[in-house]
Amino acid sequence: RPVGFDGSFALRGQLSDGNTDSADLGIGANLGYYDGTNGYQLILSYAYGEVDGVETENSTLYSLEYTRDFGPRWYGYAQIQGAHDEYATFTDDTFAGLGIGYKVIERADVTWYISGGPGYRWAELSNGTSIEEEALSLNSNYTARLSDTVLGTLDTSIIYSESDMVVYNDAGINISLNESLALRTSLASEFHTDPLPGSQDLDNTLGVSLVYSFN
Repeated sequence: RPVGFDGSFALRGQLSDGNTDSADLGIGANLGYYDGTNGYQLILSYAYGEVDGVETENSTLYSLEYTRDFGPRWYGYAQIQGAHDEYATFTDDTFAGLGIGYKVIERADVTWYISGGPGYRWAELSNGTSIEEEALSLNSNYTARLSDTVLGTLDTSIIYSESDMVVYNDAGINISLNESLALRTSLASEFHTDPLPGSQDLDNTLGVSLVYSFN
């Protein structure tokens, strides 16, 4: 991880008219700072869509994390992450916790970090039911440089509590256009073990974004 500030901004959009008028917009940011021992990272993502003037998507994802290295491999962390989705079973879902992480692989071409620990979960369902309970989280972050211009990523976050287990997964390929710009194709998935009756347990979002990175 580079010392100092680093981050990226991403934008995707689609507009169509004719027999069907539709709009789809997605924006995201990944901002971080690392001083060689302490790290801070903020991730934000927002998506909006409509068809013929009727809103079909309105969702937000966010994560704020602090890490502290305890050596070349081990680190501790504290985090809060959550999701808001107007059209999902879990309209609001927030987790706050802390834990220990381990750098399984840390090379110039491949990195793989795993982490996990206890926390607390707050959730609001579309039928008005509220959840407040202890929870556990497990995270995996994998990055592989496939060539000078191609980077693959696979990020997974699992949050388990008594009422439900949710799995967030984001797999993507970044193709560099120059030192700052890249095209990213990604598949983001959200899976719940206990959605409300009649609701799907899996949501998938396929996107192509233009990403601006700085450091």
